[in-house]
Amino acid sequence: MISYSDKIKGSKPIIDLINTLGKDQSLDLVYGKPGRDNRDFVVKIRAYEDFKGDMSYSIWGPYGSGMNIDKIGRTTMKAYTYDMMSQKTTYTFNLYDFRKLDLYEAI
Repeated sequence: MISYSDKIKGSKPIIDLINTLGKDQSLDLVYGKPGRDNRDFVVKIRAYEDFKGDMSYSIWGPYGSGMNIDKIGRTTMKAYTYDMMSQKTTYTFNLYDFRKLDLYEAI
């Protein structure tokens, strides 16, 4: 079991990376452990300006599905999306389970 202080320490570099994003910039990250096919789950965090002029973020999976980021906390990031029937789906990402994608991993 990982302690809360270790979760905060592991999350801080990811929060710092996300906070460096400017308007219309993106960041590739790896989330979690490799799947059954031993491949990493690569996600893209995108920054954009909302209608009020504030910076907002979204997260996109490898298959083109995306979620809006509702809140970035000290150790988690809460995301949501709506389907065609206006059904809201939420997910909480553990920030300490992200790692920066090494350029050579993508090749």
